[in-house]
Amino acid sequence: MKKLIACLFTAICALTALAQTTWMNPLEQGANIIHGRWWNDELKDGFHRLTPRAETVVRPAVWRLSCQSAGLSVCFHTNAPSVKVRYKVKGGLNMFHMPTTGVSGVDLYATDAEGTMRWCASRFNLSFKDTIRYEFKDITYFTGEERGYDFELFLPLYNEVTWMEIGVPEGRELRFIPASEEKPVVVYGTSIAQGACASRTGMAWTNIVHRESGLPVINLGFSGNGQLESEMFAFLAEIDAKLFVIDCLPNMATERTELIYDRLLQGVGILRKKTDAPILLVEHNYANGVSSQQAVDWYSGSNSEQQRAFKALKEQGVKNIYYLSHDELGFTQDSMVEGLHPNDLGMRQYADAYLRKLRELFPTTQH
Repeated sequence: MKKLIACLFTAICALTALAQTTWMNPLEQGANIIHGRWWNDELKDGFHRLTPRAETVVRPAVWRLSCQSAGLSVCFHTNAPSVKVRYKVKGGLNMFHMPTTGVSGVDLYATDAEGTMRWCASRFNLSFKDTIRYEFKDITYFTGEERGYDFELFLPLYNEVTWMEIGVPEGRELRFIPASEEKPVVVYGTSIAQGACASRTGMAWTNIVHRESGLPVINLGFSGNGQLESEMFAFLAEIDAKLFVIDCLPNMATERTELIYDRLLQGVGILRKKTDAPILLVEHNYANGVSSQQAVDWYSGSNSEQQRAFKALKEQGVKNIYYLSHDELGFTQDSMVEGLHPNDLGMRQYADAYLRKLRELFPTTQH
């Protein structure tokens, strides 16, 4: 009997070893496969966020950060019970205040035929080596395999993806879903918008807003470099947006505070020459109760300058411009990692504030 069991075990292992995976590269499936960006026709060869035309226009730091895949995702349909992802990245895997799973990881969500979305936990089926590998197992347990699911894979927040393939067991369906043609919410901001310091990519506030509102969201957050520059406003103006979110004040405190008023007036003017889409100005999100009075003074000072600019724009007759205040964001001492960047709780609070504002601005939209 022991010999029989051993033979059966060996046979099962051999069959498992022979099981094949069908791999597909999303970039080879059409120009409009990458979700969360505007210039797909110009960005066929990589997981970048800005048009290649921007490389010689924006500052080098902005361009470098735009090559990181924050807010980008790949959507596909499969009836497979497991999904594998393998990819390479260009930069360091993590930061001192942000884990590898947020900086360089991916996050998978499954939506069934009834529209119920579930997060797919990879548990410990992941490997951060030269080629990063994730395997999502047993992802059809809740309704069975027959109908399949629509999946959305969120890409790394703080790394440049140089190559990626998605795999399913041989014989299973794998069909990529083109990006939505609905007008997007466009976010121009800082490291917080880019995703610092979410523990995993799906927890970046822009990705939460996208998931829970159903609206496409374009993440143009640039760590340390959301500086209200006219060059970036010119690229924003190319986008046929549902809403422009301007959330740059965390990068405009201290020595740049005096630039806020003029840059906002100029930037909004650039947008209004091309579009009547709503514009939402957002205050600095510092936590109530933070111990550094100097920090509070810096941050509240930047908010005051933006309030002054908002008032001037309204007095100039600029239409369809709105405001999201520090108090509406509602950060607490538990919301942050080191007094500036939100942790997952802060990301949740940030997203909730935006979702409330979206319901206010677009009451007929389902959120």
